[in-house]
Amino acid sequence: MAKIPLPYVAFFLWIEPVATLAGAFFAWIKPKAYLELTHAASAPGFLGLPVSTEVALRQLGNLYVAFAINEAFVLRATNDLKVWRTLLIGLLIADFGHLYSCFPLGLRSYYDINSWNAMNYGNYLFVYCGAATRICFLLGIGMGGPEKAKAKAKKQVRLITKDEPTPMTPTQMSKTPAESTRKKKKNKSN
Repeated sequence: MAKIPLPYVAFFLWIEPVATLAGAFFAWIKPKAYLELTHAASAPGFLGLPVSTEVALRQLGNLYVAFAINEAFVLRATNDLKVWRTLLIGLLIADFGHLYSCFPLGLRSYYDINSWNAMNYGNYLFVYCGAATRICFLLGIGMGGPEKAKAKAKKQVRLITKDEPTPMTPTQMSKTPAESTRKKKKNKSN
């Protein structure tokens, strides 16, 4: 089991799940505010939310809860890098999907920080940070990198001395003892 560095533990087990639950709260409990913060011009007015929109927002809130639970609980359950990488690859794909879902708001919405509100900071800046953190983790940044790999390789290298027999090749290993001796006899007779 690998030791996961503290910055990754803090972000993936605490910061991101809590922030995601904040998004779930607004989608589930404050759907009108959620829509107004997403795009005020198209948010429903005094007539209230259409039932279909309210259902879709509750489903979105539920997905945010599932996201937070999966990330926080699964990653807490293990330090196995294979499990961490698998889950984080899935979340990285979801980051790009989340960013793409904001495309109808216009290309400028991705970078015009001066026009951002709280929802935009969540939709863009926080997702950018999450994706960047996942990419760093998946690339092994801060995980001990090449130095750790070199140390492991040195432990596994064993020099063969003259006193030790030469290791067998995979081809030699697949032959039976009788086949090995027959070839030797053929070679000696030539």
